[in-house]
Amino acid sequence: MADLQPYFQLLQVSADVTPAELKAAFRRQARECHPDLHPDNPNAEAEFRRLSEAYDIISEALYPSSQDDEFISIDGSEGLTTAQALYARATQKAAERDYAGAIKDYTSAIEYDPEYLDAYLRRCQVRFVQGNDEGVLAECTEILNLDDTIAQAYYYQGRAHLQLGSAPAAIASYSQAIALDENYAQAWLHRGRARLELKENQLAREDLTHAAELFEAQGELDEVHRVQVILQEIGRSPFPKPKVRASGSQGLARDIFTTIPQFFWNPSGGLLPTFARLPPQRAIEVGLGYASLSTLGLVLAANLFPVTFSAVTLWERIMLGILPFLSLVFLNQLARSLTRTRGSWASDIFISGATLLPLSLLVFLSGLMVQFGTAGVFIASFYLGCDAVLMLYFGCTQIHNLSEQSATLAVPTLLLVTSGLTYGAFTIFAS
Repeated sequence: MADLQPYFQLLQVSADVTPAELKAAFRRQARECHPDLHPDNPNAEAEFRRLSEAYDIISEALYPSSQDDEFISIDGSEGLTTAQALYARATQKAAERDYAGAIKDYTSAIEYDPEYLDAYLRRCQVRFVQGNDEGVLAECTEILNLDDTIAQAYYYQGRAHLQLGSAPAAIASYSQAIALDENYAQAWLHRGRARLELKENQLAREDLTHAAELFEAQGELDEVHRVQVILQEIGRSPFPKPKVRASGSQGLARDIFTTIPQFFWNPSGGLLPTFARLPPQRAIEVGLGYASLSTLGLVLAANLFPVTFSAVTLWERIMLGILPFLSLVFLNQLARSLTRTRGSWASDIFISGATLLPLSLLVFLSGLMVQFGTAGVFIASFYLGCDAVLMLYFGCTQIHNLSEQSATLAVPTLLLVTSGLTYGAFTIFAS
């Protein structure tokens, strides 16, 4: 008990104190230093926290079976943990626009309970009100590290990105929020506004119209009027009939060939925004289109190696072109499962198809080395190989939200396994 003596002395109790006596002693002394009762005392909060710590330590040491991290308020009420009490006080301060005090109390609540998601979210909201966009992004990262299914975290991440001038990143974050909560009207509204900044007027109109419909269904008439004003400013009626996206092979071909330039030479800044602009079904179709182009490129490249592929039939060449795509899709899904990150078959297919585009071009160019010389083609092949690695890496980190550490291990593993499977199949077909 020697190590508990300082805490006994602080609460002025003996070593054989009962639970009721301990509570009474804590309440009595807490009244003398509670920050809410002594706002002019700069040391009140520190003293109160020392008392709370002493109470918790003694309770845990002497009464482990009955101690449940209860917070004993100064008016005798029970049932709140210390973290919950600090959270409630912080929320009150935020309502009174004491933002510095609110952040301080939310931070204290998080120190008591490092997994207190509501405290993180509220602190994030306060930083947003303060205009601290970098702080908002940092808060969102912490929240999503704890739970990557929090739609609000993606929403505030989008708001901060847009404030910092990155509309594509904002659109991607809003899209994540909408994927988690399709009735998140504010996310639809602000994704529409972000798309307006990129001059994507038709997509913006669709988002804004859907936001207005959600606001109306939720009874938020002021927000409906707000959206109507934006729609009228871009030359449309408040509730236009959405323009149907071009369907069939013509519309799909346009989506495939217009999206490739958006990310091919800039995977870091282009891959995620390109994926975010596509509905899930369209992302699957576009990803399959990329895979088809890659397969075509590999089949054509095989014709440039007549000796190597002489024993391989056309259908076997097509299978060799399809196999890397199927392998990457499956391995992407496996990586998501093992790391417990969110994503979908749409993202797996899109990332896999995009990764194979530079690889198929690399193989095709390698077949031209004899005819056009090796130096220039070697340099192009080097850049295309790096482009494929970056494509897969940023797909894993930005779209699937794998950590950088996980992606650093996953990317070479996926490429190595896929290469091994493809080479093994080629060996079988060529034998």
